[in-house]
Amino acid sequence: MKFSIVIPAYNAETRLAAAVETLRAQDFTDWEAVIVDDGSTDATAAVAGELARRDDRIRVVRQPNGGVSVARNRGMDEARGDWIAWLDNDDAYVDGALERVAAITDAHSDCSCLQFPYFETQADGSLVRCGSPAYSRAGGREYSGLEAFDILFARKNLCGLNWQPWRFVYRRSALPRFRKGVIHEDVDVLPLHMARLERVFIASEPFYAYLPAAEGAATAAFTPRRVRDIFDVTEHVYGDLARAALPPAMERGFKSNLACNLFGYYLATPGFAEPDRSELLDAFVKHAEWLRAIDWPPRTAWLKRLMLRVPGVRMTAIIVGALTRYRGLHSGKRL
Repeated sequence: MKFSIVIPAYNAETRLAAAVETLRAQDFTDWEAVIVDDGSTDATAAVAGELARRDDRIRVVRQPNGGVSVARNRGMDEARGDWIAWLDNDDAYVDGALERVAAITDAHSDCSCLQFPYFETQADGSLVRCGSPAYSRAGGREYSGLEAFDILFARKNLCGLNWQPWRFVYRRSALPRFRKGVIHEDVDVLPLHMARLERVFIASEPFYAYLPAAEGAATAAFTPRRVRDIFDVTEHVYGDLARAALPPAMERGFKSNLACNLFGYYLATPGFAEPDRSELLDAFVKHAEWLRAIDWPPRTAWLKRLMLRVPGVRMTAIIVGALTRYRGLHSGKRL
């Protein structure tokens, strides 16, 4: 079997069938879908069971609620395909996606991972291409894992990092594992995992349509738990970096992008209010080295110096929030 598509599902009764239908509509047919019902309390199990009865390429695995990381790991354990991909239960594969991915993996048999940009589904159903400009400049070729890491995670002007799991397709022998209970499981694992791979293909074309308006872990209102979680993830990544022995320039670039994403996005996202904001700022005060990692342009070096003082961190956050009205700084760049 060519592809296993792992679909974590929690309380997805209204969305799951539409996501699966985008698989069934593919011209390429050598695939299976593994739906992992992660302890849903609605009719997800019944919907998934009906989908499996209609199409024998669909299997359903049920487990107590353990979170998306546990669900993804379980799906990988159950998968039978040579290549493993993910589909969130409210998203879609675009027409012809699997056929094109199959052609790429066949033509680049030495690669163990494929990574790609994506479409964002708008309120009217139209698709807008999103992702880093790196895909236009560097897409359509294969690289060493370290080179791919540099292109997608370590260079300047990335306009948001490129680590969502559904933007990756892995050979079975190269699968990552996600930490249990971690909300930001993609940041936690995928960038440095890529740096250790032998060969990676970066596609220039989107295969996936992301629906940002759907409710779920990635779009829920920010809470103190999520504040603590993103800092836990950042500390974990810093620990992995110490063991990764990356070239110094790549390490500096990745640390800068990680800090920019963390500071900018979480200070300027709708729904992020007190007391959550104060907890985040307290953590930034504790980890001034993360702010030092930001590679500021020379003309704004004064702002970096300001932020490295405790009053400066708080004042800068207030200014950033006022200027952006908490709209968000890293929603992705349209190409």
